[in-house]
Amino acid sequence: MLGALACSAVFLASYLAYHAQVGSVRYEGPGRPAYLALLLSHTLLAAAVPFIAGRMFWLAFKGRFEEHRRLGRWGLPVWLHRSGRLCRALRGLPVSAGIKGVGLTPTELKNVAGLSGIFMLRMLGLFLVLPVLSVHALTLEGASPFLAGLAVGFYGLSQTLFTVPMGMLSDRLGRKKVIVAGLLLYALGSVVAATSSGIGQLLLGRFMQGAGAISSVVIAMAADLTREEVRGRAMAVMGISIGVSFTLGFAIGPVMAARWGVPSLFWATATLDLVAIAYLLTAVPNPPSEKPFDVSAAQVKDILRDPNLVSLNVLMFLLHAGLTAVWVVTPKLLLARWDRADMWHVYLPMIFIAGFVMLPAVGFAEAKKKLKALLYVGIGTSAAGWLLMGLSGDDAKATAVGLVVFFTGFNLIEPLLPSMVTRFAPKEMRGTAVGVFNTSQFLGSFCGGAMGGYFLGHGKHGLYWTLLVLAVPWAAAALRLATPPDRQAPTALPA
Repeated sequence: MLGALACSAVFLASYLAYHAQVGSVRYEGPGRPAYLALLLSHTLLAAAVPFIAGRMFWLAFKGRFEEHRRLGRWGLPVWLHRSGRLCRALRGLPVSAGIKGVGLTPTELKNVAGLSGIFMLRMLGLFLVLPVLSVHALTLEGASPFLAGLAVGFYGLSQTLFTVPMGMLSDRLGRKKVIVAGLLLYALGSVVAATSSGIGQLLLGRFMQGAGAISSVVIAMAADLTREEVRGRAMAVMGISIGVSFTLGFAIGPVMAARWGVPSLFWATATLDLVAIAYLLTAVPNPPSEKPFDVSAAQVKDILRDPNLVSLNVLMFLLHAGLTAVWVVTPKLLLARWDRADMWHVYLPMIFIAGFVMLPAVGFAEAKKKLKALLYVGIGTSAAGWLLMGLSGDDAKATAVGLVVFFTGFNLIEPLLPSMVTRFAPKEMRGTAVGVFNTSQFLGSFCGGAMGGYFLGHGKHGLYWTLLVLAVPWAAAALRLATPPDRQAPTALPA
């Protein structure tokens, strides 16, 4: 079942990557009413499949195999109708012209997909442990609520310290060498964390994990291997890989932790890093040597002073501070109703609901140029989730509902901010702008871990009211943003 979930996540990543590449194509051929009728049934059944699959997974995990089989008798026909009938019906239908020769070349797409896979494996290791780490850390020798919170966010401190130096080192030594070194350091930190019996060793392992700060290097390598006019689409594919790892980590992490313990997540992370190294060395080519842009100190100051980029950095800092703090405190509150082995009963529906809302909302906002409006909706939704959790008291069900609402708002915001950075930043300073932006994210994670650790030992619900207060500067930063400029349309490849 875990393998099926993983394959489904890969399919979702491929599907979204394809549509990020070619966009939407309106069918204007014969039989349009029949086409739309088929499309409607396809869409409705596609929306039902995740809930059916999630229920079947839960029944199998609980050993209720007879109920699992009964539901499967309905689930399999739904899936076959949704995936097979529409594909057969559409086979041979003409496709609108206008996309041939535009976008990533097959070589570019292969390279970007490979780097996205490496990025996804790297980020999956972080997201696997996020929903369960604070509760596990409290069981270790020498642990306190504050140190448990630090264990969740400590990797963000080392990421903050090492992201820019690792990027500079890759300019001197080459991208591949630095990526391999970062993955090895991350794997070593995972082993240290997996074998930890005390909170100090866990903190050391988490710091080592963050010190393998290769995210900016992987993004730079993807930029090296693509043309400028399609680089935005390449970054979209990279962003999709992060979303898939986020979804997969939150869906699988609690299940693995319940079955084999939290250390199994760190061992899995170390293994994934070794797989990523093997793929990088065997399947991804070396980028061409190009003279980098000459960046002056005055230009860097301009980036740090640009009001739109500053607003985006503040938005990202507060977004990940809130996310990390929530995941330090909230699992402890949910334990009032659900055992550690059953926490995924909350997390899995949360993932499905947030994804079901996020995917069409972001697509609509992108198409209608309503990114700022969706940003406001995301902030309001996140704040509503904090309010519900703040008012929940000892009611774990109400806390779970607030968590779902907050997580939905988070998923509306998370895909928007990186896209906006690449639109506002000047071409010759885009790498620097993204580096500063990523640093604000990691610093937010560290501060959120420390803040969550404090409230874990000094009144858990006080965290949510504090986050509501922080929503005021969060909204102010969004209001300061100008309307994002349109993306540059990719040019056709030469004949």
